[in-house]
Amino acid sequence: MQKTLYSLIELQEVDTRLDELMEERGDLPLIVDELQAKLDVKNGELKRRKEELKSSKVRQRELELLLDELKEKLAKYEEQLYQVKTNKEYDAITTETDSVKETQTESEKELLAITEKLSELDNTINELDSEVSKLKDELEENKAELQTTLSATAEEENLLRQERDIVIKRSSPEIIKSYELVRKARGGQGIARITGNNCGGCFSFIPPQKVVEVKKMKKIYTCEYCGRILVWDEVNS
Repeated sequence: MQKTLYSLIELQEVDTRLDELMEERGDLPLIVDELQAKLDVKNGELKRRKEELKSSKVRQRELELLLDELKEKLAKYEEQLYQVKTNKEYDAITTETDSVKETQTESEKELLAITEKLSELDNTINELDSEVSKLKDELEENKAELQTTLSATAEEENLLRQERDIVIKRSSPEIIKSYELVRKARGGQGIARITGNNCGGCFSFIPPQKVVEVKKMKKIYTCEYCGRILVWDEVNS
């Protein structure tokens, strides 16, 4: 059990240093992730707007061609009116003319709406292009800063993680699981050294008999207040 407890002490020291390295990076990893997420959203919106612009331009061209066709039809019907010989023919041409004019009016309204929409889309796309450009610059700047920080500590972090893996492999999975749970709940500190008659984590009083038992290192004891695994080593001797 002594080996297990000393392994936990070693593991805590490694984890503490890893936490310090993470703290040195500050909010940069989070900032980079948030900027990337924002950029993805903006790029997605930009793509949709460009597709909408493309389809609207296609529809605009279709309406323009349709209006040209309708204009030709109206001119044709107007010419035919001068050639009719019966009321029936006149009524038929008039009906066709009214139908074409109705279609023409609807098409002109739609064309006007699409023209306005195209103008709005152009403005929106320009704004999105500007926002995307700014986000890209900000993202690259923060990525570069984060990479500089990572590069400075990469070797140490790699060695620490290797050491951590070694310690975990030679330890009981159940004990490691308990350590990890407490560590997560207690701000990164899964164990606590006894200082005098107090828990080094929460500073609660520990009965003398329990201190004696912890010193023997024959069994794992936890602080009844904070739940941290209690240890005793040469530092306390």
